[in-house]
Amino acid sequence: MKAAAATAKKSAWRWVKRVLIGLGVLIFLIVFLGIPYLISWFLTHARSRPSDRVMNITPEKYEAAYRKVNFKSADGTSLAGWWLPAENSPAAIIYCHGLFRSRLELLERATHFQKMGYAGLLFDFRRHGESEGELTSAGFLERWDVLGAARFLRDSLNVQQPLVACAVSMGTAAAMLAAAETPEIAGLILDSSFLSFDYIIAHDAKVQLGLPRFPIADEIILFTKWRIGFDSGQFDMRNALVKIGDRPILFIAGGADVRMPPEISQQLYRHSPSTRKKIIIVDGATHGAAFAAKPELYEQAVAEFLQANFGSSAARHSSTP
Repeated sequence: MKAAAATAKKSAWRWVKRVLIGLGVLIFLIVFLGIPYLISWFLTHARSRPSDRVMNITPEKYEAAYRKVNFKSADGTSLAGWWLPAENSPAAIIYCHGLFRSRLELLERATHFQKMGYAGLLFDFRRHGESEGELTSAGFLERWDVLGAARFLRDSLNVQQPLVACAVSMGTAAAMLAAAETPEIAGLILDSSFLSFDYIIAHDAKVQLGLPRFPIADEIILFTKWRIGFDSGQFDMRNALVKIGDRPILFIAGGADVRMPPEISQQLYRHSPSTRKKIIIVDGATHGAAFAAKPELYEQAVAEFLQANFGSSAARHSSTP
């Protein structure tokens, strides 16, 4: 009887050990593979937040002339937007919104600069607003949308003036990567930029989710690179800035931005080879909120940048025979 009991006890213990090992393996797979995979999936399937999906506000709210437009990204994705014309415009501005947002994010400033004489194209990135698209990528695939916008302005709207990209957060990455591929983007206004895809994932994982760089953030980066199809060097803003060269760039950063601290824009500013670059830090502004925090300062800085590098509507009009 004692021997049988001992055998039964050993058998039960072996079963418990197997269960514990199995649970350990399962927990390991969930924590170190499942969670990073899911985060990567959600990142690459991001859409506009609900309030940005419905265009219940249009440029009419700001008494601005506009018309609806649809065009193709460089990879054929259908994109939706608004064209804000301006007579004798010295430059046309392509507005590039941030992740989870839509063209509405930049609507107020676009109408302001239209009234100053600068035409503008507001549009939704892929999988955002009213645009189509299967995946989003924090800027890498979206560079094709910026390239498509530039082609649309040139080929369909016959815009001959210089093209300037005015971008926020994810839009800055798309704008820089697009400008690195084409000289058609003659200037850049970059609000709340990030250094690279690797950096932003590691930084956000730590600051917003409390997750370590190794192995969690590294796995999120790996899964996303595999899903989208790029390497670290292709999605590094420093490399893009070298290719952009001496084109005029205005860096804007929020002094209270914890997602993209002002040190990032300062580093990009130093790395840029442009002799026509400028940087402003807006005190108290959080991520992507420089315009909302101090609109007059923002408008003045952008207006001075545009006028210094591309001229003003009044000057263009006076020089026209």
